[in-house]
Amino acid sequence: MKELKARSLINEMENAMAATETSRSASSRRKNKVTLLAVLLAALLSCTMLAAGASANAPVSYLLTEPTSTQAGDHPSVVTRMSIDNFSEIEPCDCHVFKELKINTPPGLVGSPTNLPRCTQAELVAGACPVDTQIGVSVVNFGRGFSGGYLQPLYNMVPTADELALLALPAPAAPQYPISIAVTIRTESDYGVEYKVFGIPRLIVAFGITQLIWGVPADPVHDPLRFSFNEVKTDQCPEAGKDMLPQLLEDKYPVGCFLSSKPPVPSNAPATPLVSNPTRCSGMLTSSIDSTAYDLGTSHTDASFPAILGCDQLSFDPSLTAKPTTTEADSPSGLDVDLTVPQQLSPNTLTASAIRDVTVTLPEGFTINSNAADGKTSCTDVQAHFGTRLPAECPEFSKIGTMEVEASAFPRTLTGAMYLGEPLPGNRYRIFQVFDGFSLHSKLAGVATPDPVTGQVAVTFKDLPQFNFQDFKMHIFGAERGLLSTPSQCGTYPVVSEFTPWAYPQLPKQTSTQFFTIDSGPNGSPCPPNPRPFGPSFDAGVTDNTAGQHSSFLVDLNRADGDQFLTGLDVRTPPGFSATLKGIPYCPEATITALQSSIYTGLQELASPACPADSEVGDVIAGAGSGSKPLHVPGKVYWAGPYKGAPLSLLIVIPAVSGPYDLGNVAVRVALYVDPVTARVSAVSDPLPQIIEGIPLRTREIRVDLDRKGFILNPTNCDPFSVDATAHGDQGASAELSNHFQVANCASLDFSPELSLKLKGATKRTGHPKLRAVLKTKDGEANLSSASVAMPHSLFLDNAHLRNICTRDDYAAHKCKKASIYGHAAAFTPILDKPLRGPVYLRSSGKALPDLVLDLRGQVNFEASAHIDSVNQGIRTTFDFIPDIPISKVVLNMQGGAKGLLQISRDNFCANTGRAIVRIGGQNGKRAAFRQKLDTSCAKKRSHKRHRRARVLRARKAA
Repeated sequence: MKELKARSLINEMENAMAATETSRSASSRRKNKVTLLAVLLAALLSCTMLAAGASANAPVSYLLTEPTSTQAGDHPSVVTRMSIDNFSEIEPCDCHVFKELKINTPPGLVGSPTNLPRCTQAELVAGACPVDTQIGVSVVNFGRGFSGGYLQPLYNMVPTADELALLALPAPAAPQYPISIAVTIRTESDYGVEYKVFGIPRLIVAFGITQLIWGVPADPVHDPLRFSFNEVKTDQCPEAGKDMLPQLLEDKYPVGCFLSSKPPVPSNAPATPLVSNPTRCSGMLTSSIDSTAYDLGTSHTDASFPAILGCDQLSFDPSLTAKPTTTEADSPSGLDVDLTVPQQLSPNTLTASAIRDVTVTLPEGFTINSNAADGKTSCTDVQAHFGTRLPAECPEFSKIGTMEVEASAFPRTLTGAMYLGEPLPGNRYRIFQVFDGFSLHSKLAGVATPDPVTGQVAVTFKDLPQFNFQDFKMHIFGAERGLLSTPSQCGTYPVVSEFTPWAYPQLPKQTSTQFFTIDSGPNGSPCPPNPRPFGPSFDAGVTDNTAGQHSSFLVDLNRADGDQFLTGLDVRTPPGFSATLKGIPYCPEATITALQSSIYTGLQELASPACPADSEVGDVIAGAGSGSKPLHVPGKVYWAGPYKGAPLSLLIVIPAVSGPYDLGNVAVRVALYVDPVTARVSAVSDPLPQIIEGIPLRTREIRVDLDRKGFILNPTNCDPFSVDATAHGDQGASAELSNHFQVANCASLDFSPELSLKLKGATKRTGHPKLRAVLKTKDGEANLSSASVAMPHSLFLDNAHLRNICTRDDYAAHKCKKASIYGHAAAFTPILDKPLRGPVYLRSSGKALPDLVLDLRGQVNFEASAHIDSVNQGIRTTFDFIPDIPISKVVLNMQGGAKGLLQISRDNFCANTGRAIVRIGGQNGKRAAFRQKLDTSCAKKRSHKRHRRARVLRARKAA
């Protein structure tokens, strides 16, 4: 049945051809209406530029595409012929009647139909397309060997608002059914041009198609083949066996074709190129054809296209200007970019090489703004639909700018948007450019690469489409969280652009340098001097200023735009400011090392902090970025052990996570030096990081809140003090800062210390007893400030035993000899896990008598120094200064015997030891004064004698 049907169709075609040869009457043309409509529908398949070398088993058994010139960037006419396998061994068949066809041209072979006159659908249906709108001709063959053909014009049509371009063939026998070809671009792959025809009726068996696309349609050389109004006929060429290709290439009517005697028809349009050759010279190109036949399903045929030559003859002179959206220094900014590529749309001028790669390097100091990503998200590759023709579905909060492209191939300006691309390992700062229009959905991926040391940014787009454009404009949003930050100083700054042509290496790369100017300070203020000023603000204090109570302690440091960037902060606490360290473990050193070496990501730290939870002592917030809305990133403060010679330290950990970016963790160590005399704490931070992963932080604020419950402990002295600090700037400046500090309600604190004194050992005259002194205080009372103990005159200082006294220099260098130790002491405090213990030295004082020094060591080290003098013929020891820290008990054990400093001066010492005069001062101004009896071993000795005498009497009585 299929062969009978094919034979019937062929017979009908042959009859129509014979009728045409014998008569040109209107009636005969009406007889051939259906047949000719089918022919024109088949001609639709040829209205593209094809490639050569089809597979023998494909519906397209022979495929040849030849440009009239292989010069790169030239504007050749392109002839295409396609042989369709519609012949069996027995007889012709309709084996490969196309239903759909998609033809892919080589990338870089482009057309510019927008610049040419266009025919409307109404004009096409009426057969009245202006002669200026014709862009070529097509021939459909009904005999083997490209014989028996119909010649038809090909028109450039007005596309719909959603189409890139539209071509059409008239249907003279049925003008109400014009045949159209949609032109689009393969945005999912190589951005070559695609011509798509679909819905083709199964009405005719064609053996071949020959097509000619004119490189410059208005060229007078095409006048013989140009169709004027009402000249489109349904007639065929009477010499059916004549191959019309040579005549078409010479722009002549095939001999014997219809209306061969008519004069050439000129075009009134400008001589504007339609076709442009690729601008890449790299050997043979490829193209393909995908077809769907009514009977054999789908098939794919790859083919080749002649090699393009002469790339060294092309021009390549792109230029780029880029400038921030503000001319203020140290301010958030966007960026305006204008890339122009000179194009000469002239038939006698080669097209300039298309841009393959472009790299734009911004000047040093013009960096990514560290607060730009706050509140933003990123667009994933899946959301962008790379590799597809689907429109990108990037989240609105990933949008960072807009774009416009003007090109001769586009009906009007193509608009688009820029998005933050999802960070990938080794490719963190990606940028997606998305264009939508004319049924195109283009997605291009670029990358911003900041210098890890300076932050200088280079933006690169590689392997751009082989597509010529005249102007590309890009606007990156500015505002208070602009993507970029301007340099910190006024001046003129270069923007360097490097362009690689698709004609490379035949054409060299080009470099363009443009400049922009920063002419004021932040918010329009005068340009900052160099070095910049440095006047940060400082605030510090407790949230509850009740004396002796636990409270939170806050430190807040801020700098303004235009000031030097913060590089460090040292804080000195007021006297009496302490903390309860008991029960708080250190964050392990191995964990700290891991945090500082970026083993942990910021997201990991947020989800599960590396330091133990019970070592956390507070929170921190760091503000970064230029403008009035810096990024505020929260973090934690942990308790840590000795560091850089300090007995204690803090670890500040801030996960550097903002928007879609995880830059690891900022882990800064703060050494806590405790003055051994005053107990004042000096917190010295390591240098603050200035840049992370190429993004300068431009740190604006540091806010530390030590808010662990029961941690920070207020003084018990209500005198006015201050929290002092030194802030450091990135240009070497330092700022001395101070904030008033004062607690309240000290007078409400009780003060009732107790002291016990005990002598042990020799109690006879000239004896040297040991001394044990125990001082106790009660919880919640005011802390000690001073203490004085005057021994009764029955005890005095034996100067003969002042043999070894440690010098001040040796003491400071921890080189006191063992012989200078005269006792040992221990101090117990509720704020430490273990008591502080150490030797008691005699240290030179510059006075008549040496000082008595308690060298207490432990988690922290303290020094309690007392001067010794004589009063009322007795020895007095006075601690003029005791730091305002809670001490629950102090135990002092002084040696006796050969190293005893105290000597008994009376024979009847046990009968009357006398009393010590004790005066103890509290930090709240209260005083405790009392006479303390000395406890001795005298009573015990008498008791022992009585017991021995009683045993003797009992023994005698028993005997």
